[in-house]
Amino acid sequence: MDLTNFLPAALALLLPFGLILLIASAVPEEQSPALAVNGMVAWSAAALAYFGLGFAFHFGGIAQVTPNPELSGLYWEWYPLDQSVDLEVARLWGVVALQGFGLAGEAATPSALLLFLSHLALVGTAGLLPLGVLPQRVRGLATVLTGLLTGAVIYPLPGNWLWGGGWLAHLGASLGFGHGLVDFGGASVVFLSGSGVALAALLLFRSRGIPTETDLLPEELVVTTGPDYRLTVYEEPETLPEAELLPVIPMPSAYLPILSLLGAGLMLLGWLGLSAGLHVPTALNFSPAQAAVAGVLAALSAALTSAGYSWLTTRRFDPLMTSRGLAAGLVVALAGAPFMPIWVSLAAGLLMGLLLPSLIYFFERSLGDETGTLTTYGVSALLGLLLLPFLADGRAGQGWNGFGLSDYYGVAGQGVSGLWVASGFASDWPGQLQAQLVGVVAVAMWALLMGLLLFQTVKAILNAWARTGLELADPAIVPPARLEEAKLQTEASGSGSE
Repeated sequence: MDLTNFLPAALALLLPFGLILLIASAVPEEQSPALAVNGMVAWSAAALAYFGLGFAFHFGGIAQVTPNPELSGLYWEWYPLDQSVDLEVARLWGVVALQGFGLAGEAATPSALLLFLSHLALVGTAGLLPLGVLPQRVRGLATVLTGLLTGAVIYPLPGNWLWGGGWLAHLGASLGFGHGLVDFGGASVVFLSGSGVALAALLLFRSRGIPTETDLLPEELVVTTGPDYRLTVYEEPETLPEAELLPVIPMPSAYLPILSLLGAGLMLLGWLGLSAGLHVPTALNFSPAQAAVAGVLAALSAALTSAGYSWLTTRRFDPLMTSRGLAAGLVVALAGAPFMPIWVSLAAGLLMGLLLPSLIYFFERSLGDETGTLTTYGVSALLGLLLLPFLADGRAGQGWNGFGLSDYYGVAGQGVSGLWVASGFASDWPGQLQAQLVGVVAVAMWALLMGLLLFQTVKAILNAWARTGLELADPAIVPPARLEEAKLQTEASGSGSE
C-alpha cells in the first residue's frame, strides 16, 4: 500500500488540533481546560454526523464531476428543477447529494474513504469556530448540538455546492459568472460558515445581556438530590474542606502563550496537508506546491505585522496577537493560493495582520467577541475570497470547476482570471467577482440562519428546563458532601413532621 496518499490527510488533521489550542489560549486561564475538552467533543460529534449523513450530502453526487472510477458509486445529486428542464441544464443547479450514507456498500471505495478522511479535518474546524464565543453556561449542550449540526448539514451542503458538483461551482456554465465560485482551501465553507454560526451565537447570547457564569449564583439556589427530593438552599454553599480536595498544581504562567503559538503552528502544518490532498481537480495546470508556499508566506507575513502592531502599542510582542495573525494570514490565502502570484498572497497577509488588532477590538466592543473569532477567521476569509476576482492572473486553474478546459475567452491555456491578468490572457471582469459575491452571500446566509436556528433551540431547551424550577447541580458550586448532608436534613425534617 502506498502510504504517501495518506500523508496529506494525516497532516490535515493537525488543523483542528491547532485550532483547539489557539481558541483555548484566548480565554481566561481557568476556562481553558474545559474549552479544550469541549473542542474535542464538538469535533467528535461533527465527525460522527459527517460519517452518518454529511458525507452523503456532500459528495454523494461527485461522480458527475470527477473522472475517478473509484467514485463512480457516488452519482446521486438532487436538483430543484422539474423534469421538463434538460438534464444537462438541471445538473448545473445541484443542491444536495443523496448517496453514500454511512459509507456503506459500494460507496466505501479507497478513494471515497480517503476523501472522507481528508474532510474530517475541515468539518472539525468548522464545528470548533463558534465554541469560543459561547457563554459558559450553554457550552455543554451547545457544544454537542453545534458539532452534530455542523457535521450533518452546515458544512456538507455548502461543501456540495462548491466541491461536490453543486450550483456554486457551476455558476460559470449556468450564468456566465467566471469559473463559478473559486475557493481552493475552503475559506467559504469552513471559515466563513463557522464564523457565521459564531455570529449567530453572539447575536443571541452576548449582545442581549445574557448573564455569565458568575451571575448564575442566585440567593435561592434550587438543586436536585434525587427523583423524590427537592431542596432550596438560601445561603451560599460551602466548599469542601481543604483536606478533601484534590491537590491543584498550577501550570506555569507562560503555558497559554506557548499553546497559542503551538496551535497556530499546527494549523500551518495542517495547511500543508490540505494543499496537497484536498482536491483531485480536473484542472490541467494546478500546482499544490504554489498553494502551499503562498499559504505559508501569507501566514508568516501576517504574524509579522500583527506582532509589529502589538509592539508599537505596548512595547512588546504579544504572543496571542502574533498567533492570531498567523492563523488570519493563512485563512486569507486559502481561496486564491494557487491562482494568484505568490507576492499577492504575501501582501494580503501583511494587510490582514495590520488590520487584525483594530478589527478584533471593534468586534469585542460591539458584539462581545472576546476571542477574536469573527476577525481572525471570518473577515480574513471574506477578504481572501474577494481578492481573487481582482488579482487572479489566469496562469493556473485551466478547467477549474470543469469550465474552460480547452480555452477560456478564446485563449488557450487560460485559467482562473480576475481583473488584472498576466500578459496574453483576457480579463474576466466582472464575471469572477459576481461568482465570488454570490458564493459569499449564499454561504454566509446559510450559516447565519442555521446558527440562529441552532442557538434558538439551545435557548428554548434551557428555558424549558429553567421553568421546571430545577437547576442542574454543578459540583464546583455544590459539592457532593453538601448535597448528601442536605438530603439527610430533608429526610429528617419530613419524618419529624409526621
